[in-house]
Amino acid sequence: MRILITGGNGFLGSSIVRKLIKENHNVYVFSKSTNNIQDVLNKIKFDFSSNNELINFEKEILEFSPEIVIHCGWSGGNSYQDVNDLNQLYENVVSSVKLIEILNKLKHKPKFIGFGSFSEYGNLPIPINENNTEQPINLYGLSKLTFKNYSKMLCDNYGMEWVWVRPCYIYGPNDVKTRLIPLLINKLLNDQEIILDDCNKIIDYLYIDDFINYFYSLTQTPSEGIYNICSGKQYNLKELIQDIHLLSQSKSKISFDPKLNRKFTSSHICGDNTKITKQSNYFPQLDINQGVLLTINYYKKLL
Repeated sequence: MRILITGGNGFLGSSIVRKLIKENHNVYVFSKSTNNIQDVLNKIKFDFSSNNELINFEKEILEFSPEIVIHCGWSGGNSYQDVNDLNQLYENVVSSVKLIEILNKLKHKPKFIGFGSFSEYGNLPIPINENNTEQPINLYGLSKLTFKNYSKMLCDNYGMEWVWVRPCYIYGPNDVKTRLIPLLINKLLNDQEIILDDCNKIIDYLYIDDFINYFYSLTQTPSEGIYNICSGKQYNLKELIQDIHLLSQSKSKISFDPKLNRKFTSSHICGDNTKITKQSNYFPQLDINQGVLLTINYYKKLL
């Protein structure tokens, strides 16, 4: 199939690109950089572009005539300092709507798969399923939800199959360095002192390979609507950090300081994966310790 993917150099995007190449799809990638996909550039069609610049590639998009469009591209949101930045709205929502308008000019109507976030749900103290009402507590979640609603209505109006993916918390090799697990592992492997907030959170973590297998199933079967992609398990964050400390065999000292607690973040971020599991007939293959060990070994090789 001809598959177009935006944000194809990111942690999730680059992993999806590799899976699509492995399955022999014709892949067109847009991204602002190529550091994560340098080794596969000769196997894909690629153009440098942020969300705001996609409209400049209308001709190329229409000529490629994608059967599936995977919209991973999003400016901001990977670090806490971005979550209440108005650029979440300005740099993403309108440009993403314009992408769908371009796709509507195709003679055939592609399947549109957009990437949302568990931030759309807000702070719900339960395993969240797709029917829970969204109540975002920051601009990142609100911006994702805003585009979700626009994309759903536009795809319905234009006759496009619409899928909205909400990952919850995906980790593994090549993750964004500022996220907790890679940041923690790198400091542990270098025996650095680590000071965190109280980490009094309950979190759902899913290893990247399991995420990819869940996600790929949505490209291969008729599927519409919202899909949470998560492990369906709940982990006490402080206990998980202590387990990672032991698995890394580090000499680092870890301390927890409630004064560092952040506003505008949820204390319980866990999902119900029943819908995606039924859709894909797939179950996560790695438990948290296996996934963490693979991630630790990956970062050890980079030392």
